[in-house]
Amino acid sequence: AQAAAVASSSDNKGGSAGTSAQSEQILDGIERYRTRCFEIVTQFLAIFRGSFAPSAASSNNNDHSFSLLSMWTARRIQTFLTTLGSNMVAHVNDTATLRDALDAASFFASSMGRVGADFQPMLAPIFEPRLAEMIVGHWNDGLNGMMDTLKACRDAGVAGPLFGTEASSGGKDGRNGDGSSSNNVDADGAEILQSSRTPAPPRKLLALPPLARFLNAYLCGLNELRRCLLPGAFPVVRSAQRKLVADAKMALQANERAVLTPGLRGEAARLREVASKMKAAFDDCLEPYMTGCLEVALGSVDYAMKEAKAAALEKEKARVAAEKVREEKEAAERAEAEARAKADAEALETARVEAEALEKAKAETLEKEAVERISRDAATEEAADTSTEPPKTDSEFLSDDGDDMYGSD
Repeated sequence: AQAAAVASSSDNKGGSAGTSAQSEQILDGIERYRTRCFEIVTQFLAIFRGSFAPSAASSNNNDHSFSLLSMWTARRIQTFLTTLGSNMVAHVNDTATLRDALDAASFFASSMGRVGADFQPMLAPIFEPRLAEMIVGHWNDGLNGMMDTLKACRDAGVAGPLFGTEASSGGKDGRNGDGSSSNNVDADGAEILQSSRTPAPPRKLLALPPLARFLNAYLCGLNELRRCLLPGAFPVVRSAQRKLVADAKMALQANERAVLTPGLRGEAARLREVASKMKAAFDDCLEPYMTGCLEVALGSVDYAMKEAKAAALEKEKARVAAEKVREEKEAAERAEAEARAKADAEALETARVEAEALEKAKAETLEKEAVERISRDAATEEAADTSTEPPKTDSEFLSDDGDDMYGSD
């Protein structure tokens, strides 16, 4: 493994040295060509015309000489552009070299502008397509790598390389991941500044390594724009990005159909699970992130302002929703407290009424018992009085009768 690493490192160094040497050769060639052309033109003008400005008294010979100089200069410039274009395609493979070559060629063109032969507008058709090819090359490598990984795992029936460990983003709930909790929607400057920076990549893609590697390749392509940003290449880059997204979606759909085929060997269930997850993650997470990164890389101010306003609006909506939830919670707590207090008051009133009813019933019972006791005592006393009177004798009854019967005579 160490030997392989050393060999790889030496290969990288060798490739870097070769690229540097090629870059130096291209830059030296541009500089030599510029020097010679400029010297020839200036010497010709100094000898045959004496001034850069045309004179009204110039002869036909001088006009003919000037025409010859113009044709020679045009041919030299066309030859230079043709050679430069072939060198760009054959030897320039990174945007750092492309930028250096563009600077050297632009200096050459501006130098020739002092003798009326500025050809800077002719440089764009050479450098812009090459820049787009470099970017698209990174993107295609990422797409092909993802497709090869999916095919290899599908053919082998293993799903382990398709699963990773999902990591926490470590940020707060904000869209920009900076953890800010400010609810000020008027801070457009700070929002635009945040939107103009490359957003943090979604860490949940770590759970799906093929998509994560595809995103890395996509970002590597966008990083090339940091060293050489040519506005003329924007339409081609945008079109290539749309094609890349469409091709990636087709690849994921084809993979999902393939793993759903009956008779799939190996870890069929896990392969189907990860295929569905990758398709959903691409649509929900990866594609919007790729679009945002592209607009930030191209320096789209309109996009940054739109994103800033959208973020501010989302924050305001979240604040209003949070305030509404808080107010509803407080109202519910107040209503609950009032209901609880009312229930307690009703319970106390019920207890009081029950206590009064109990006291009243108890008093009535005591009063009834007292009345019954009094009645019982009176009955007892009357019975006692009756039992103490002596009974009458027969003589008393006869005496009484005699008086009644015979006393009237």
